[in-house]
Amino acid sequence: MTLTNRIQNLMQALCQEFPERQDRLQLGFLAAINNESFYLYGRSGSGKNFMVNRLLSAFKKTNVLKIDNRPQNLPASFDDYDLIWFKDFNPIDDITKNSVRSALQNRDNSMLILSSDVRPENAMGRADIADDITLTIYMPDNLSSDSLCMLLQNHSLNSSFKVPEEYTISEEEKKQWSEEIKKVVLSPDTMTIIGKLSELCIENAIYVPISKWLSLANIVRTIAFFNGRKETTFSDALFLGTSIWGRSTSNSVIMDNFNNIVKSVLFKDLAGVVEKAYDADSLYRRVKAMMHSSNNLYETKEFNGEQCICYRITVAGEQTPLYVPLQYVETNEDFNPYNELRRVEKHVRCNYHGTSSCTISIDSAIKGVGLRNNNSRNGNSIPEKFEDFATLPTYILRENDPEVAKKKRANLEACQKEAQSQMEQQAKILRSLRDLYQSNKTYRNDLFCNLEIFDKFQTELSETFNKINGVATKLKETLELFNAPTK
Repeated sequence: MTLTNRIQNLMQALCQEFPERQDRLQLGFLAAINNESFYLYGRSGSGKNFMVNRLLSAFKKTNVLKIDNRPQNLPASFDDYDLIWFKDFNPIDDITKNSVRSALQNRDNSMLILSSDVRPENAMGRADIADDITLTIYMPDNLSSDSLCMLLQNHSLNSSFKVPEEYTISEEEKKQWSEEIKKVVLSPDTMTIIGKLSELCIENAIYVPISKWLSLANIVRTIAFFNGRKETTFSDALFLGTSIWGRSTSNSVIMDNFNNIVKSVLFKDLAGVVEKAYDADSLYRRVKAMMHSSNNLYETKEFNGEQCICYRITVAGEQTPLYVPLQYVETNEDFNPYNELRRVEKHVRCNYHGTSSCTISIDSAIKGVGLRNNNSRNGNSIPEKFEDFATLPTYILRENDPEVAKKKRANLEACQKEAQSQMEQQAKILRSLRDLYQSNKTYRNDLFCNLEIFDKFQTELSETFNKINGVATKLKETLELFNAPTK
């Protein structure tokens, strides 16, 4: 039996009749392996004591120093104890505070657990120990109905629970593993994730001491080690995106940004195209418009960086100019023109309906106040209903103009080359996304993989693939347009 199989069997045994809290128990186990401290928070009855007792059963011999709120003398040395457990921790007096500080400072090879129903930021802040606690583990208040029914059906009150002897861990093994864990290499992706997390903490005034970063990095190594790897992967660091950071504000900031951090690391070679996909729809519309339009030369003027047709309409007694980009003439698209401020005029909608005459509709809300009204200009009102206003012709300077035809042919050739080039690029991106998704799939079955974060990332990866695939499909449709004759 490999070490990975052994730890997997151990985890399955520990998590029996402990539904919807397995990830918490796994974090506690990783801390225990590394003799790290953690704060176990949850309401009375949420399973804190149950979890600690399960952790203890994972080890062959565990000498526990249990400290509650009753006055008691601390031992002169903590070296004889494997676990120091402050049960129902509440730093209401100096004695309790001093006891915890003493245990944190003087333990050499002992794990320390603080379990309490006092919120971590309050308890650790009052005791001034927040920077000395490696993890905070939150226990859920409730169970889902399915898990509750299963628990009621199968629960044996934990009286006969015992981990099979061949899975339990001796102190000698822990020491041996500790040396081997130190040899696990932090991969570039893992280092980048931790580095970006550190930058995020600095930007948001979240203080994380170096000692804590070292401890967290060691837990990342431990996950890789138990999965039989000599180098970490991004999946080994996913627990960093959970509520382990002590203060609720810190948890919110890190959890809200963690997925984007992981994406930036894994998409580092595709960052530009993933963040802003190529606009294949616009290219398709341009090609289709050129394919199905005439070679007429229209009277235009340059406005807002493009050739536009100028119309003037009178609304509520005021005459207002509108500027329509030439590209929309003879198309069937609804669009908003520009106003004289060079902004898109959302209160006017136009459509040429495949002709050279522009059908204009206006927002019924501005019929009585005009387009220059402050509320209209500031965009404070959202158009709800458009009414037909007028159909205005476009002045043709010359029909079938040879220069227009020549320019159109040149534009079509450029669009065709662009479509072909983009088709090749999108195919490469799709292959990269597919390979990334497939290579990541193997990590889902890893020990200690945070499935919630992992599945969220894979879902976004799949959605990105579908989005890029949609771009490629539209480019294919664009290329097919070139088989049709132009006017």
